[in-house]
Amino acid sequence: MKNFILLLIFAALTSCSNDGNDVSSKNNLKGKWNWIITSGGFGGSLTPEKLNQTMIIEFSGTTLKTYINGNLSKTQKFSIQMKPSIFGGKRKIIVIDKGNSDTAEAFIDQSFEIIDKKLYLRQECVDCSTSEYERIK
Repeated sequence: MKNFILLLIFAALTSCSNDGNDVSSKNNLKGKWNWIITSGGFGGSLTPEKLNQTMIIEFSGTTLKTYINGNLSKTQKFSIQMKPSIFGGKRKIIVIDKGNSDTAEAFIDQSFEIIDKKLYLRQECVDCSTSEYERIK
């Protein structure tokens, strides 16, 4: 009976979810990612060649930096949260800290998936886009 109770307690503890920041996901995102393509939404498909610009994003701790043509374009604070997804169920979502300003830049929450050396960011809205990045180093 003791073993059964211990097994139940272990199962309960290991099945708990954390709706706050997801540290392991931040570790997976950590580093630099080179933009390959953005598709879907109203813009169709966009590539660095079509726009004649490169873009690299860098995740470090709770900071997301965006570089356009090698120059730092913006720095934003972010968190990763488990939230209901427009695609169904709960997913890991990158949420940008918009601060207390009414004039803060609009940012659509993005779910993400890492497959091998590729990062896929999906905007959480109807008829929005998916961007593909490749890990640098």
